[in-house]
Amino acid sequence: MYKPILWLFIGVWLLLPVAGAVEHMNDHEAFCRQDPATACLDQLQQTLAQTEAFSVRWYQLKSYQLDYFFDKHLEDDLARQTTQLLQLEDVPAVFRTQLYFYQAKILHAKGQRIQALHYADLAANDLEQLFQAFADPLRLVELANLHSVMGEQAQAWQLLVLADSRYGKSRDPVFWFELNTNKALVQQANGRLSDAAYSRKLALDAIKPTGDAGKISVASGNLGRTYQLLGQYGLALHYYQQSLQAMLPGADDVRRQQHLLRSAQLHCQLQQYAEARQVLSRIEPALLEAVFRPAHSLLQQQLLLPVPHCSAD
Repeated sequence: MYKPILWLFIGVWLLLPVAGAVEHMNDHEAFCRQDPATACLDQLQQTLAQTEAFSVRWYQLKSYQLDYFFDKHLEDDLARQTTQLLQLEDVPAVFRTQLYFYQAKILHAKGQRIQALHYADLAANDLEQLFQAFADPLRLVELANLHSVMGEQAQAWQLLVLADSRYGKSRDPVFWFELNTNKALVQQANGRLSDAAYSRKLALDAIKPTGDAGKISVASGNLGRTYQLLGQYGLALHYYQQSLQAMLPGADDVRRQQHLLRSAQLHCQLQQYAEARQVLSRIEPALLEAVFRPAHSLLQQQLLLPVPHCSAD
């Protein structure tokens, strides 16, 4: 039976304690696997429409919906929902923390650092209290991720080392996936690309046995990107192709555009120009996130040259 206070989750990395076990998937993934024939977002919207507003169940479903938007890179939907929900009063404390966490990331992505730090501080304070209450190692990882996103790499690394030392005997693959993924974020931010590649490989190896296609796709793409930055283009392309194969039609359309762009870049860097043009033609520009559009335009221009000289951002 679920503990009521933990029915509501913080971000994509928090887990449900159930009967002495750990749920090995994101909130929305656990919910949506109940009816695999129906698209996940449709399931959430239909169930929300049938649920009493502001009940415990409603907040739980809203938490799943926010997690889905975040996981699938649906930034406009996430920003709109988070802004609206922050206007509510007397929301459950854990749900409020989830809103702070997402609002910090949304504002940071928009370059509004001062406002982002305000919400990051609110989320960090709540996360520390929740860790003290429930001793969930993923809350340490979540807090480290927040510090890393805000550019506070030293604080993030200290928390990750603490989580590793306290829970080094954990057999939970999701913990090791998240821990090593976040170690790689800090290492990459500090220019330690070889260390980051090692951590990303550990994250992929940890999550593969679970069969969780979403996390396997993310881990493969992360590793591919680090190998690309290291100049190991063949390995990078291999892992991006693995990531694309693991994606679900419809659900992963936004992230697919990013990985197609990286794959096209890699073909070009490997001087496989025909393959680069073919992959580039598969990208749907309307679904490409704004941050990747300059790289998309650059690659288009490079591939128009008789002998392309390909570089990546």
